[in-house]
Amino acid sequence: MQKKVTLSLDATLIQQVQHLVKAGEAKSQSEFFEEALRAKLRQIEWEKWCKEMEEASKDPLFLADQEEIDREFAYADAESARMIE
Repeated sequence: MQKKVTLSLDATLIQQVQHLVKAGEAKSQSEFFEEALRAKLRQIEWEKWCKEMEEASKDPLFLADQEEIDREFAYADAESARMIE
């Protein structure tokens, strides 16, 4: 569902986007900004995930769980590796 909003943006930024639309680099200004926002949201989520993984890598309980999972799947992993060879 789309919803119209009003934003205040730097005039130079808007001119650059308008130029890209005229050059065929984007279908419309709305599409350009929507794609840019989605990319920024993905970047923020990725950085958040990386930070969480870094914190988890220092958590003894998380590491113990990972070691247990590795042990439990060692046989299946070895079988998969043999099938690939």
